[in-house]
Amino acid sequence: MGKKLQGDFFFLSANDLKTGGVVFLTKNGWSQTYSHAIKIHINDIEKFEEICKKDEKKCIIISAKFVELDEAGNIKTLRDKIRKSGLTFKI
Repeated sequence: MGKKLQGDFFFLSANDLKTGGVVFLTKNGWSQTYSHAIKIHINDIEKFEEICKKDEKKCIIISAKFVELDEAGNIKTLRDKIRKSGLTFKI
């Protein structure tokens, strides 16, 4: 999580170590359900970085990343939109 964060609000995403799937931090822990993700204000980032460190040490998640949101609460980057939606083509 070394990248300089821009913006005011974020979701927190990571990969689940058991399944490899993309998960989002919710009020009840990590979930594959994007719609339950916690909206995090920039002033609260440090608190959530500690949660990530703890969960990585427990081997729950890996590669946690703060996902920047626009004013309407939508994901800004194409990469993270794809991570949220999954593959957009058949393998």
